[in-house]
Amino acid sequence: MISQLLVAFVSAAVETPTYEVIQTGEDYEVRRYDPKKWVATSLDAFGFEEIRGDLFNTLFSYIDGGNEEGIVIPMTAPVTTLVLPGEGPNCKQTFTCAFYIPDDLQANPPIPTNPAVFIEERPEFELYSRRFSGYAYEADYISEGYALYQSLERDNVTDAQYAPWYIVGYNSPFDFVDRRNEVWFSRVAATKKN
Repeated sequence: MISQLLVAFVSAAVETPTYEVIQTGEDYEVRRYDPKKWVATSLDAFGFEEIRGDLFNTLFSYIDGGNEEGIVIPMTAPVTTLVLPGEGPNCKQTFTCAFYIPDDLQANPPIPTNPAVFIEERPEFELYSRRFSGYAYEADYISEGYALYQSLERDNVTDAQYAPWYIVGYNSPFDFVDRRNEVWFSRVAATKKN
């Protein structure tokens, strides 16, 4: 399994979805993504770290041939995890982890054999993104999410949706330098405070 992960991530040509930067803030970007398909799975938990590996491994099984066609699909980036907070302070959250489906399979992605895995059709969407480096854990994502929130408040932005939000990672665990992580908030309208 470790050798498969290494091969999946070490390739210098990891495919990513294209996006347009439509605005740049002091410490964030506003991006527009085209409609694309992603393969996803969800779990409920109190914290991300307790199910992070399970989410990833379930999706890795899909790209490693766990689909009706039995084909191996190249690893893509980023790995996104939508975080839907629970209804109260001591409630489980829903984490939906997704891999981007490569362009050559977008029209007809292989059907998952695991019923916990599904194809997600994301419409065109805009988002606020804050980038940071290092090995990221749940506390880092929360801290960076709060920093993005503060930046948007500073800039009088009123069209950001703070929940649910995205945890985003681009690198293999075997990349030791130049690591790229992000937090995303959806953009819901094009308005600004006066």
